[in-house]
Amino acid sequence: MKHSAMVVVCLLIGVLPCAGAQAQAQSAPQVRVEKVADGAYAAMPPAELRFDESNAAIVILEDGVLVVDTQTAPSVARAVMAEIRKLTDKPVRWVVNSHWHGDHVQGNSAYKEAFPGVEFIAHTNTREDITQRAIPQLKEDIEGTAAWLERAKKALETGEADGRKLTEEQLVQVRGRVERRTAALAKMREVSEFVLPSETFTETLTVSQQPVVRLMHYLGHTRGDAVVYLPEARVLITGDLLDDLPFTGHGSPKALVATLRDLEKLEFDAIIPGHGRVRRGEEAREHLRKVAELFDSIVQQTEAAAKEGLSSDDAKKKVDVSALRAHFVTDDASTRYWNFFVGEAVARAHQEATEAGKQ
Repeated sequence: MKHSAMVVVCLLIGVLPCAGAQAQAQSAPQVRVEKVADGAYAAMPPAELRFDESNAAIVILEDGVLVVDTQTAPSVARAVMAEIRKLTDKPVRWVVNSHWHGDHVQGNSAYKEAFPGVEFIAHTNTREDITQRAIPQLKEDIEGTAAWLERAKKALETGEADGRKLTEEQLVQVRGRVERRTAALAKMREVSEFVLPSETFTETLTVSQQPVVRLMHYLGHTRGDAVVYLPEARVLITGDLLDDLPFTGHGSPKALVATLRDLEKLEFDAIIPGHGRVRRGEEAREHLRKVAELFDSIVQQTEAAAKEGLSSDDAKKKVDVSALRAHFVTDDASTRYWNFFVGEAVARAHQEATEAGKQ
């Protein structure tokens, strides 16, 4: 498909986020560890990279360590493991993949290499989706990023993109994007092996009794989302069901609303999300409610648009959630992703509404 000149320029200067594994500005992974409760920690990338790289949750148990999610590449996973070794000399015995997306599973091999007896756990659908979706997605991302870099470098040499002259400001943005995507491509190419979950579950799974670590299946972000609940520490590890700004293009906006309302009934004092900062107390619950409100509004408006016979593209133009924008858009990173994530939610909600109307 031939892109319009404006779309090509937008892609080059980074107005639109790319699919799959994203770039990090630094060559060496940066990880910040925050204690959330006794024995529970969050390992997070710099805030400006929070939509490009996932968090890891670290849970120190009596007989070993449980880790939730393994980031975009083995090098990033090894950076998290270095932080774990500062906390404890216990081995990592369990790795939970909250869902199939590459930025949550592509570092699995680093844990397998460092801890040969480690057990990888995920929902049954996640194991299937790693094989059917994550592996081909990585190949597509590598090819797409390499092609993008070739176009971008040519644009820098000629000062033009598809016949349009780039401004000096745009050239600066393209150079920065080239640097970041070059680093991203290197990380993607690190992934020589996808380690599949060795144990799967369908509804719930209790990994430990002392203290209790419970895995629970919900829908919203993907069809195999796993939430890790620590009832004694009162910590909820949500994966991407409750990020700073959740993505539902591969899941269900409608199901996400129901999931968040169910999660609010649990007793917790802190939330470790898949992306973004740790939230505590009433702020955590308020964020949960805001996310539910956002997606409920998207679903209701999109369903109404579908009933009027509007296309997905027309629904995107009509759905208005600007009143909620201020809660989610707080910096350049969230500004960059807001329209994309909302647009993907509308498209998915429209697909669900259309399919429901045919039944």
